[in-house]
Amino acid sequence: MSDSVHESIVEHSNDGIFVAQDGEIVYANQRLCELTGYEPGELVGASKRQIVAPDDRELVEGYHFARMSGDTAPSQYEIELQTADDELVPVELSVSRVDYEGEPAAVSICRDITDRQQYQQRLEEQRDNLELLNQVVRHDIRNDLQIVVAYSEMLEGNVEEDAEGYLQSIRESARNAVDLTATARDLADVMLQQHERGTIELARPLEQQIESIRTAHAAAVINVEDSIPSVTVYGNEMLDAVFRNLLQNAIQHNDTEVPEISVSVDRDDDTVRVAIADNGPGVPEGQREEIFGKGEKGLESDGSGIGLYLVYTLVDSYGGSVWVEDNEPEGAVFVVELPVADVDE
Repeated sequence: MSDSVHESIVEHSNDGIFVAQDGEIVYANQRLCELTGYEPGELVGASKRQIVAPDDRELVEGYHFARMSGDTAPSQYEIELQTADDELVPVELSVSRVDYEGEPAAVSICRDITDRQQYQQRLEEQRDNLELLNQVVRHDIRNDLQIVVAYSEMLEGNVEEDAEGYLQSIRESARNAVDLTATARDLADVMLQQHERGTIELARPLEQQIESIRTAHAAAVINVEDSIPSVTVYGNEMLDAVFRNLLQNAIQHNDTEVPEISVSVDRDDDTVRVAIADNGPGVPEGQREEIFGKGEKGLESDGSGIGLYLVYTLVDSYGGSVWVEDNEPEGAVFVVELPVADVDE
């Protein structure tokens, strides 16, 4: 490749590029001039300290000295440039040692990371807001809802007969809201990445959630086909939330007088499948992707709520899959497939 082609590439680069020799800038491309607000004639021959922010000068000079001496120095790090108007521009600096006109020099590529840092700052702010919301959901809202449930239960049998139906609706709505706060809390934990994938025995969270749902919904019939095998899968303590939300979904979206739930577990060498079947209205084939909030829709999906979105998010993070099938003669079957964990782990 000819020198003219090299020069054309450098001059049309989206990154600022300069060559420094003995602490002096001997070459600067047009993009560096745009970043710093200097004219080419003002940069060539000037000290490179002139375009480095005061707080970063000692760091840059230390790395430069080490690099020129043959010692180890990072080839990429972040600093701030100082412009002609004394403004600061954050850049990612990539530096390498070269020979320039027969003498050792350092070529530096300056990539403007202003947008990246602003994006990271927005993410940090969103994370802080999410943590605050998570605390509110965990404590204030959930506690108030528990009080509503408790007082509504105390009122049972102490209101006029024609008001019993209203009281039952209040109690059911409050319980559903309590369940929703638990799901929102779990989803916030996932989004805050407070739980990493590990390994967990499948039986414990599944059996606990089955018993919990039986207690909360005494009118529902929940059967377990055969015994739950002793198997370790990839997951974590939030596997409870997967089964809780699928079981709740099977009951809350059931339009029959007596919801009937059947749980079965099948294992092969590499995976284990947990199937939760119900006798509800089923899920139309065209909606089976949307109910999990997959793809770009996320929480804006027309699905049945954040519970199934949380299920999909967790199962996917475990390296598994979740889908819905038809139940016979009616209803739906939600299937969770999880990879069996290596016993050594």
